[in-house]
Amino acid sequence: MADHGGEFSAVGKSFPRLEGFEKVTGATRFLTDLELPGMLYGKVLRSSFPHARIISIDTKRAEELSGVKAVITAADTPKIPFCIIPRVANKLPLEDKKVRYIGDEIAAVAAETEEIASEALGLIEVVYEELPAVFEPEDALKPDAPLLYEEKGTNIAEHFHKEYGNVEKGFQEADHILDDRFETSPVTPCCMEPRSCIASFDGSGRLTLIANTQAPFSLRQELSKVIPLPIKKIRIIKLPIGGAFGSRLGMDSIDPICAFLSRKSGRPVKIVNTREEEFVTSRYRYRMAIHLKTGVKKDGTLVAREAKVITDNGAHNYQGYTITAGLCQKLTFVYKIPNIKFDGYVVYTNNVYGGAFRGYGNPQITFAAESHIDMIAEKLGMDVLDLSLQNIVEPGYETISNCQITSCGLRECLIRAADATGWRQKRRRPGRRGIGMASMQHAGGGIKIFFGNINCNYSSAAMKMNEDGSVNLMTGSSDIGQGSDTVLAQIAAEELGIRFEDIRVTTADTDLTPMCLGTYGDRVTFVGGRAVQSAARDVKKQLLDLASEILEANIDDLESREGRVFVKGSPEKGISIPELAEFSYFKKGRPILGRGIYDDPISKPDYGTGYGTSPAYSFASQVAEVEVDVETGKVKVLRITSAQDLGKALNPMAVRGQIEGAMAQGIGSTLFERLDWVKGRTLNSNFLDYRMLTALDMPAVEPIFIESIDPNGPFGAKGVGEPALVPTAAAIANAIYDAVGVRIKSLPITPDKILAALEEKNSIYKR
Repeated sequence: MADHGGEFSAVGKSFPRLEGFEKVTGATRFLTDLELPGMLYGKVLRSSFPHARIISIDTKRAEELSGVKAVITAADTPKIPFCIIPRVANKLPLEDKKVRYIGDEIAAVAAETEEIASEALGLIEVVYEELPAVFEPEDALKPDAPLLYEEKGTNIAEHFHKEYGNVEKGFQEADHILDDRFETSPVTPCCMEPRSCIASFDGSGRLTLIANTQAPFSLRQELSKVIPLPIKKIRIIKLPIGGAFGSRLGMDSIDPICAFLSRKSGRPVKIVNTREEEFVTSRYRYRMAIHLKTGVKKDGTLVAREAKVITDNGAHNYQGYTITAGLCQKLTFVYKIPNIKFDGYVVYTNNVYGGAFRGYGNPQITFAAESHIDMIAEKLGMDVLDLSLQNIVEPGYETISNCQITSCGLRECLIRAADATGWRQKRRRPGRRGIGMASMQHAGGGIKIFFGNINCNYSSAAMKMNEDGSVNLMTGSSDIGQGSDTVLAQIAAEELGIRFEDIRVTTADTDLTPMCLGTYGDRVTFVGGRAVQSAARDVKKQLLDLASEILEANIDDLESREGRVFVKGSPEKGISIPELAEFSYFKKGRPILGRGIYDDPISKPDYGTGYGTSPAYSFASQVAEVEVDVETGKVKVLRITSAQDLGKALNPMAVRGQIEGAMAQGIGSTLFERLDWVKGRTLNSNFLDYRMLTALDMPAVEPIFIESIDPNGPFGAKGVGEPALVPTAAAIANAIYDAVGVRIKSLPITPDKILAALEEKNSIYKR
């Protein structure tokens, strides 16, 4: 797949985003800008208690308010629970018996204006019986803890156990064993566009839902079960999205609620979350407590690792199941550790339930694992660079979790990042400046998942060449701001041999585009790109067949480049692609249509966890340089160098944007960001109190592209959107230790934690 046989004309070039001009000029219309004729405005009544039984709901006064057109409760719905993993579904769109977190949906209103809808919510009377609540996962595991689901008899939603090799024997062989506990905090995506949707039914009872979703076809499937409606009676349209990062991957309660309101009122209904609702109900990154035990020989050989992870699932199931299940696999990738044992507990609490957020559990486990590697190196008196180089995986390596590494530039990532930063000279230097390193692995081509009726990792594309030689590309892949439409257009243009400007992309409309499982797991460039490449080859074959006839040449002697098909070695003997298209349409009466499907043939699912393998894996090494003020505890990140094994940079400018954006999120969640919960209530539910990284906080960033050229990726490419975020916390934590000698094992790394650690360190020295 990687051999192109010549110079690229579209791939490897920095094309601007297809939609860039419209976005920067404000011409792009997001869902919140959209108004339909006769549209009503929906509002949702949410629980104000973290745990309570619903005794009664009285909507009479709300229904009588002038301008109100529909009021619904669970009684107006089929009461079918939903979840992206159907077998563990336990969340109803509207709750009727019990609420389990502050934010659980109870009732909804559709009215002529937002103001009337909000007023109507205040007229709905709900009588509760407040119940004891539990907010910390460790407390939820205690025998006397309040149960969120009495019928289950425990607050453990899921327990995963995996063991590779012989961990007991591995620890016996170890000369040193390190045993530590790490904690990560709940952080939220902070998408600029709030979650929103518009639902409408036509005269035949067919539902159209306009949604800011990452996975239109998966949303259609979830929605069809909850409404319920057959697939053919549902259309999902995705408009441009103002941020997603995983939080728009699955269905939210407002999607079916909006549909129920539309059906009852007989009019289109629009629901837009307030900013407070975004903070209170959005799928945040799961917080985890990670107990890590690592055994190493005195020569630096890693021999055993044991991990116990407790994931705060929140009140309902969503993606805590697959995220926790995948953590064990992630421990088997960066280093060759022959013996690994993993226990993961997904625990119910009366907090908001979490979901996917850029990295899918990898930032949490990598913070612990790469902090531990730094600690091991210190224990052995080794440079962590040397320890890493001694143990890392290589191309062709098969992990103990049965994952095949097809391409791997991790060794080069480590060396290039170290050389670019003067690692050897700066490490352990006196002063308050420090340098830290961390490495990672992430799926570079999506994950073969197994839940419900899905056991695949595929995408599809269709292509229509117009009579002037331009092309309409249709793909189910969703551009969620990462620029995938542009990259897919580049792939199509390169394969066809036409100009990038001659590709028009239509995406993510379940009525118009072929199916794709969605945008997640760094899969669109790889899986979606391969599908586009396949469709382009279908079209190109038809062009070559026509040219063979016209030029009286063997098809194997022809090639397509720069808008022409010509005889190899004799470019003067050829014909333009617009001429071929016109000939096909008007002389042959034959439209030029192509289709392409890529279903990952390499990966295999783990039927025990539902979390499988990937056709490619991306790697990265990151070096952070910091300065710590010992008087205030404040950390200033001076520079981050990120060496990324991305296979092939199809659009270098877009890649740089992805890396810089990922690092900004990584720094924010390392030093600042945390949802502050007190008894289940979010205290910092706005952009003033929830602190994020700003342009003023952003350090110097140096991305280094390592092009390992994956044999299965489109032109050698694999995913890059998530990896730059994953090692940031560990790299910064390790740099802080190098600067001032204190190890912070919980995120975020705030000034008060550093000051407390420095005080403890100084008191130990005084003893």
